[in-house]
Amino acid sequence: MAEPHERECAVCTNDFTTPKILPCGHLLCRECVISWMDSKPDAGCPLCRCPIVKQSDGSSSDTVDALPTDFVMEALVESARVVSKDHLCCVCEDVRADFICMQCQDMLCTACTKAHRKFSGTRSHDVESVSTVTPERLAASRPALCADHGDKQAEYFCREHRLAVCSACKANKHKVCLETNYLDDEIKSVESSLTDLTKILVEAEQKLEQAIGQVTSRLHEVDVSEQEDMAQVDKTCDRLHKLVEDVCNTLKDKCRKQHLKIRKSLCDVKTALSNCFGKVTSHKHIVTRAVAVSPRPALIHMTQALTDRVNSLDLSTDLQGEVWVKPLSSVECCQEVVRVIQDELLMLTQEKTESKVKFYPF
Repeated sequence: MAEPHERECAVCTNDFTTPKILPCGHLLCRECVISWMDSKPDAGCPLCRCPIVKQSDGSSSDTVDALPTDFVMEALVESARVVSKDHLCCVCEDVRADFICMQCQDMLCTACTKAHRKFSGTRSHDVESVSTVTPERLAASRPALCADHGDKQAEYFCREHRLAVCSACKANKHKVCLETNYLDDEIKSVESSLTDLTKILVEAEQKLEQAIGQVTSRLHEVDVSEQEDMAQVDKTCDRLHKLVEDVCNTLKDKCRKQHLKIRKSLCDVKTALSNCFGKVTSHKHIVTRAVAVSPRPALIHMTQALTDRVNSLDLSTDLQGEVWVKPLSSVECCQEVVRVIQDELLMLTQEKTESKVKFYPF
């Protein structure tokens, strides 16, 4: 059963008027499709954005008229209006109608229903309670009327003009038409065709559902793979961080030891020089005092002793080569480590990318 919203146009939100079937399968009113196409270039279906036409060289009205009309929905909309209108007898007008003629589609009160069932022209009609009738049942019960004589029952269908016609029209207007068949036979043929179409669409629907399920499964696999890869990346990066930290600590320790060795050597040299400086200063004071006092006999003895003492002192200030030794630079070593890690990371990235770019057949 078609729900009320299924009979509404997505553009104007009113019941369909001349509903046109878009290539995507959605329905829109004829005038709504025209205004929608005129409002924007390359207009697509407002519900799914699928193109309304692949290419249009003519006017929008001509393009829309070329789209098939959903006559079944048109009949449903008309039947829904009949069912939803005030339940008043079409004869008495002010009396509540409890019944409806499925062929005439007129609402009747109890009294008029009895009369309707007695008239020779309507006694074969199906009269049912208004409360039980649905738009679908009412649309299915609509009589096939002649396209030219709206008050006559159609008995034939002209394939050339695609019209249901009465016997009089067949004998006159359509007597030269090559294919004019009985309407009942045409309906049976159409029902058979619709059954075949339904089978084709059901099979296509099942295959599409299967394909969508496979794609959905693959999407899930991709999501899981992404999570696993992200976890692996985090694990690898943690290892790299630990490796870099270890290398950093090793390089720092090496650098520290090199500078400590040179620092100790320099401190030893400085200590030796400081001791020598102290000796020189002390003896300078002694010599200076001797010169200032100048006791003659003592001066003679002091001069010789001081001369011997000073000559015994190591007064050399030449710094050995070890003082000027520079610490081994870690820059080149660090640059080499960085280069190796960069090469490894690049290789790892390329291998990871190549291993993941795979196509899975369905």
